[in-house]
Amino acid sequence: MSEQMVAEPTGRRRWLGYTARAVGILILACIGGVFIAQRLSDGPLNDMIPGGPLRAGTLAPQSDLATDLAAIGHCENGACPPLKPIELELTGPGTSRYLGIMVHDGQVYLPCDLGFMWGRFSGTQRNVLHLIYVFKHWHKDALSDGRVRIRMNGKRYEGQAVRVTDAATNAALRTQLETMARQWVAPATLGPAPTEGPNDIWFFRVDPRPPV
Repeated sequence: MSEQMVAEPTGRRRWLGYTARAVGILILACIGGVFIAQRLSDGPLNDMIPGGPLRAGTLAPQSDLATDLAAIGHCENGACPPLKPIELELTGPGTSRYLGIMVHDGQVYLPCDLGFMWGRFSGTQRNVLHLIYVFKHWHKDALSDGRVRIRMNGKRYEGQAVRVTDAATNAALRTQLETMARQWVAPATLGPAPTEGPNDIWFFRVDPRPPV
């Protein structure tokens, strides 16, 4: 075997090794760039990528929490408004994300869909929501430290997220969310609730933050 024939595979392997290292460095640089952008951003980066703490906006007094947020609407005569998009910050980890909030009996709730709703969709919508679910962990963070900030219409509200454990309230919230989905998201395609996992949904009630 000639020296040229030996050199060609060796050179090819070396080139592939350089390429693999370059790609790895590029991926790490991108991940690092996203991480830095998250920490420096004022709010979530986009609908899927969380961001940093909510810095801008007037900090509303505690007394405005229930009145302002509950005014976003509630179901009347079987008609429900869509989920109101807000920016939610978990004060403990200092991360923020976009989220839809809902009102039930004058109380604000944060839904965290773990398959109960998106498991009934199909196609691209289901795939995107499943991808979000894979990386979703804010509900667990809220259990360990329920301090939250909500930004809406240029105002920030401080509250305490408390998971709903009452069976009757959970059932009422699920029914209301299904009604909202049929009216605003998938009126012709929303099927029955999935019986196999993932098929859960958590609700957090937003209470005034207790004094320190």
